[in-house]
Amino acid sequence: MEFLIVLAFFGYIYYLKNYADLRTKTEKEQAALQEGIALYESGKLHAAFAYFDQRIKSRPASCAAYLYRALCYKDQGNAEAAFRDLQTGMSYDDSLYTLHLETGKLYYEKGEYDHALASFDKAVLHAGNLAPETYRWRGLTYQKLNRHAEAESDFDQEQQIINDKKKQIFTSGTVSDPFLNRRFLVNMILIIFTSALLIAVIKQAESIHLPYMVAVFSAICIGFVEPRKGWLLAVLQSLFLVSGYFLFTQLPESGGRQEVENFSLYGSVILTFAASFLGSFLKRAINTE
Repeated sequence: MEFLIVLAFFGYIYYLKNYADLRTKTEKEQAALQEGIALYESGKLHAAFAYFDQRIKSRPASCAAYLYRALCYKDQGNAEAAFRDLQTGMSYDDSLYTLHLETGKLYYEKGEYDHALASFDKAVLHAGNLAPETYRWRGLTYQKLNRHAEAESDFDQEQQIINDKKKQIFTSGTVSDPFLNRRFLVNMILIIFTSALLIAVIKQAESIHLPYMVAVFSAICIGFVEPRKGWLLAVLQSLFLVSGYFLFTQLPESGGRQEVENFSLYGSVILTFAASFLGSFLKRAINTE
């Protein structure tokens, strides 16, 4: 039984590490760089440059850090250094459309419109219909190359994306992910499994130690996979645990055994909430590395 529990939790942790977080590597990097991004966006250029420069020294493969250091170089008037950083960033992750967009802008400012067009083509390819500015800049480049029909098509596409985003804001009130998204629903199914496993452990364990250990591990996983909504998963697991225990198991006849199971059950509920917060802190700590 103990072996199966350990095997199940290793499988769950593997899932959390590799599949539960649906963000790309670069999206995770950008989330970890929010402090520096905030400095840059607030106009604190020297502090932002120092932040991203230090980040590159500690993690030289961070393409997002190269992107923002390039933006700092560009704002400082050092286009050559900005170009080098953009190229280095692309060598680590060629799918970040902003790298191609900023490279195209540098070519555009130098009047190298053919090179600019090639970069904007890549920016459009990787951004899809999420970034209207990629179409605007490619349209401007088409105008410089006297390809006016293609320029008008890109400007129309830019406006269409802007209109679609306005409609999305109007209908949903927000452009953020819905609270009950696909990942949350998948994790809710998984906590049904962990609740059933915990009930089985409570019924078979000779003491409170193993149920508490299982409860802590499962709750840490809850907080890790859903640092913002883990509290709701913890509530659901507690409800599944208590209701499943009383509805689907037979209560022991022995008073001593019932006392052990009661301590295991209600102690596990308390630990579920405490350890889920611990898991969320762990996830945030990893994201800020």
